[in-house]
Order: sequence, then structure tokens, then C-alpha cells
Amino acid sequence: MTSPPLALAAPFAHPLAAAAPAADTPVPLSHVVVLAMLWLVTAWRLPAAVRNPRQRMLWTAFAGVTVMVTLGLPGLTAWVDTSTGLPNVVVPIKHVIGLVACAAMVAFVAQTARPDLAPRLRRPQLAVLLAAQSGLVVCFALIRQDGEVTDFYQAYPGSVPAALYALIVAGYLGSAMGVTSWLFGTYARRAGAGWLRSGLRVLAAGSAAGLGYSVLRVCQVLLELDARPMFLPASLLYGIEWLAIALVLLGSSMPAVGVALAALRAWRTVRRLQPLWASLTAAVPEVVLTAPLGRSPRVLLHRRVIEIRDAALVLAGHADDELRARADRAATADDAAPGSGEALAEALWLRVTCAQRLAGRVPAGGAVADPPELTAAAGSFAELDFETETRRLLRLAAAYHSPAAEAFTRAESPQPAAGR
Repeated sequence: MTSPPLALAAPFAHPLAAAAPAADTPVPLSHVVVLAMLWLVTAWRLPAAVRNPRQRMLWTAFAGVTVMVTLGLPGLTAWVDTSTGLPNVVVPIKHVIGLVACAAMVAFVAQTARPDLAPRLRRPQLAVLLAAQSGLVVCFALIRQDGEVTDFYQAYPGSVPAALYALIVAGYLGSAMGVTSWLFGTYARRAGAGWLRSGLRVLAAGSAAGLGYSVLRVCQVLLELDARPMFLPASLLYGIEWLAIALVLLGSSMPAVGVALAALRAWRTVRRLQPLWASLTAAVPEVVLTAPLGRSPRVLLHRRVIEIRDAALVLAGHADDELRARADRAATADDAAPGSGEALAEALWLRVTCAQRLAGRVPAGGAVADPPELTAAAGSFAELDFETETRRLLRLAAAYHSPAAEAFTRAESPQPAAGR
């Protein structure tokens, strides 16, 4: 009989084809790439599993699939069988590990997507897992084997123990894939972040493909037990299996990609705001936060936005109505891009007040009233639309270092007295 899947769960994920190619058979490049990805993901998730008990089931699933796929390499398969002296023993070893990987993934997904349901699933899931593993061992022991075979299932046509063995693997995997596909789909509808939601949908599609693959394998086992041919070519079944693996790997990585892209965007925004921040905090150094809050780009961006806003509030006290009026007229007269006049006007008086404060000049009669837009901005930072404020500060940063702002600052600066 043709081999059933081994475990799709990439964590639900690997072809458990029980075929055992010759030790010198070259491994296809696509399989090498998938195996490398599995090892990378397993190593990448290990620190999180050590720190956080909630991540250990996920790591167990990835580690189980990785070991299982590695054992499927032709040279390693031959070495295990030769070392133990038991022909084809690598087949049940891989399947037992694969069932553990499936169970761990189902437990993790249930804990994440339906925490109310997860505790009720633990005991039934453990009982089913142990029963399935015991069934595999018993069926394998009942198969009459004369030696090493190239394909474990094709070598025993019509064997009831071999058929039951295949049905246990395919049935367990199909059940796990069906449950996880439902859980992923349910979770995706409630997910907020775009990358997380997309990743969950891809995971649901991958596990659904795994379910379809398992159903096809069950059909194949039953047909071959009755000496009938499968209605689909083996190459198509193999393609569906690896498609499911690829989708699961892709879906599990997409949320991390989204986090990385968000961090990159935050870092680039910090770089663009840096000149404005440096200029304003040079004039108002007391607004710079000193408490260490980590090196996260997102945290650093929040600090920059807060400090720029606070510095602008202080400098607003140096800008009287006449200066603001001149800044408004200069911004209106400048051929700036549509919609940038307000940012340019603010940039003009900010540059002048920075120069005044650095020169030690104080407003006559004390600080003047803050402009309405800055007074409104002085509210709770928690109430701030952070993305909108960041875009506003980016426009301000561009206007602050524009030629128009430099010319306005020179015109407003007091000219040195002529030498005698």
C-alpha cells in the first residue's frame, strides 16, 4: 500500500511517506529547502519556548516535525534500520513522532484560538494519541516482514495490519488537520493585525489541504486493500502533501514578517524625525526622557514623538502673535505642496524660537499663550491618534529643514552691528 502522510503540521507538516529510497538516492532541492526552513524555525522558536510555557507546545510540534522529516532522509533511514537490526523500524518511529507533533499543534492552536475549549480537550486528546501510537506499534509488529523494503506499504498488498497502520496515521492526521483548520479560521475572523490575520488564513488553508490529503490517502488505502487502483496519480498526492507543508510554513512565518516590517518602518520614521528632534531638544533639553525603555524601534519612535511635541509646547511660549502671523504669511506666499502650508508655518516659527532660546532670549512679558493646535495636542498621549500625529510630524520635519524655513530664520535673526 502507498504510504500515508506522516504528519502535516508544520508544525503539522511532513510527508510521512513511508517509502525508503536507497541510501544513495539524491534528495530533491525542494525537500532540502523545506527541511532547512524547518530547522531554522525550530531553532528560532527555542528561546521563546524556554521563556514562555505557552510556547512549548508550538516548539514541540516544530521540533517533532523537523526530526521526523530528517529521519526520512535516505541515508539516515538506512543507518537507523541497520543500527537497530529491525527492518523498516524508522517507519513507526517517524509516525509516532509525527502524531506527537500533530497533537502538540492542536493543543497550541486550541490554547490560542479557543482558550475556553483547550482544557476540555487535553484528556481526550491524550487518550486518542496514546491509543493511536499503541495501534501503530501493534500493527507494525503484526506485519510479516522478511527484510528491508523500498516502500513499506507497497511491499504488503492486501495486508490487513498494514492497511490498519496506514488508516491510523491518515485518520489521526486528517482529524488533527480538520480541527486546526476550523480553529485557525475562527481565530482569523477575530484577529486584528493584517499580517496576523493573513497568516492565520494561510494556516487554515494549509491545514485544510492536509485534511484533503489525508482523506485521499484513506481512499487509496481502502482501494488498494480491495486490489483496486487509486483514481489519482501518486505525483498529484505528493504535490498536495508538500503544498500543505509549504502553506503551513508560510502562514506560521507571516506574523513575524509583519512584526519585522513594522519595526523597519518605525526605525525609518525615527531616522526621518531625527534632525527635527535634535534641533528642538538642543533648545529644550529638559524634555528628553532619561528612563531606559529598551531599544525597540517602536518604543524609540514613541519617545521621539513625545519629546518633539513637548519641545514644541515649550517653544510655543516664545512665539508671539506677530511672529506667528509673519510665519503664516511666509508659508502662504511660498510655493509649497498643497496641504503643507500649516506644517511650514509651524516650522517657521519653531526655527525662530529655537534660535531665540539658544541665544538666551526670553519673550518680553513672559511666555505667551500656546497656539490652539498645540494646546489641544497637550492632552493625554493615550488619547492621541499616534499614526496621524507621526504623519504630521514627518511633514513638519520636512518643512523645518526646507530652504524657505532657513531663509525665514535668517530674516528674523537680529543682524550683528556693523563694525566701526
